[in-house]
Amino acid sequence: MSIKIPRKLRYLLLRLNITRLVTFGYRSEVPERNILIGYIVYMALGFACLLLPFSTRDDVSWIDNLFTAASAISTTGLATVDIGTNYTLFGQFIILALVQFGGIGYMTLSSYVIYRVTHHTLKHTDKVVNTSIPIPYGMRMRDLVNNVINFTLIFEALGFVAFFIAFHHAGVSMAGWNALFVSVSSFCTAGFSPFADSLCSFSGNVAVNITVAVLSYAGAMGFIVITDISNKLRGLTSSLTFTSKVILLITGVMTVGGTLILSVSPSIAPGGSAADKVWLSFFQTMSAMTTVGYNTIDLSGLRAGPILMFSLIMFIGASPSGTGGGVKCTSVSAVWGFILSKLGLSGEVTFLGRIIPAYRVDTALTSVITYGLMIFTGCVVLSYSEPFRLSQILFEVTSAIGTVGLSTGITAELSAIGKLAIIVLMYIGRVGVVTFGSALLIRTRARERGNMHRSDLVA
Repeated sequence: MSIKIPRKLRYLLLRLNITRLVTFGYRSEVPERNILIGYIVYMALGFACLLLPFSTRDDVSWIDNLFTAASAISTTGLATVDIGTNYTLFGQFIILALVQFGGIGYMTLSSYVIYRVTHHTLKHTDKVVNTSIPIPYGMRMRDLVNNVINFTLIFEALGFVAFFIAFHHAGVSMAGWNALFVSVSSFCTAGFSPFADSLCSFSGNVAVNITVAVLSYAGAMGFIVITDISNKLRGLTSSLTFTSKVILLITGVMTVGGTLILSVSPSIAPGGSAADKVWLSFFQTMSAMTTVGYNTIDLSGLRAGPILMFSLIMFIGASPSGTGGGVKCTSVSAVWGFILSKLGLSGEVTFLGRIIPAYRVDTALTSVITYGLMIFTGCVVLSYSEPFRLSQILFEVTSAIGTVGLSTGITAELSAIGKLAIIVLMYIGRVGVVTFGSALLIRTRARERGNMHRSDLVA
């Protein structure tokens, strides 16, 4: 139900524009720049809150507080200090709030408030939201924004109940707060944990593992898929969109393939039974693919093979309109179709029998290539500034740019230069490499040509 407020107040709110408040009045005709500034503002506010003396229990350096704020707003989950030990309940609340804002998207949240309070849409706001959440043809922006908020609240509430029961039976102290923290972190695919060992102490807890997996898959596959499936079940549509079919297919293939490949590695549960290896491999694969970043095994002992496999999964990542990172599985499908079309000397790029428009292919290729360049650059910087093995550096950099949060244990040992490099990578990964590049390179001008044609596939 909409909030009842006087008409004059609605008009005032429309003129005030909540999105301008977030960015301290900054507004650009290039939507990508609004996204960049918005996340920087949230990061700065979170950083300032974490610097308050009652936010931390121990003496946490400014670089670690900045790292934590950047990791939270980017929903990455990499941490240089133990969240549960070094931050007070207030500090943890600030981190969780940043995770929630980062997972939903600050422009999406602003649009939802405007829709519900004023019953109007703002063209500028919708343009920025559409840049951050590309939607397939036939799906209304207002419906998607409403569903983002509604589904987020529903999934996080159900996750809270499940985690509370599991943590209470496991004898976890402050079961309620920890359940809320892990539920929000799981659905937003952030991977922040109030426990020092991530979720290693719950590796055999089926309830916790399954709840994390369900929330992470829901958040990572995205609100397009959730809305699409919901409409199909309610009889509002006759079939799933092409985008949803691609997302479900690639998610299934990556889950099964990654689980099988990792389960044969000697460094996964050494000495454990075949069933244990499969179960642990599934959870780590799910965690890397959805970019939730929780781990139930010690990743510091991984060999080069699993590290490369994890890096590939983290590189591909989740789906568009979801809370996860990576180049997105739809971009991979477009690039795969492009490769097959060139090898087969075909003039059209297709995937699953559907033609993918050229501008979608261009976006996908740009994303994949730019991600690769970012990973290479990050590896070069950390190779000079840090003493770790290249495989560990590759894993850390890919995890940062993919906003995953998995680590082989080197995060806390990074130098100041290394931490700053990871902060930049996490930030770029959250806003998106294409969005980041466009914000820097695009001149202010009308860009309607890119919106004239829509495709059912979101790259």
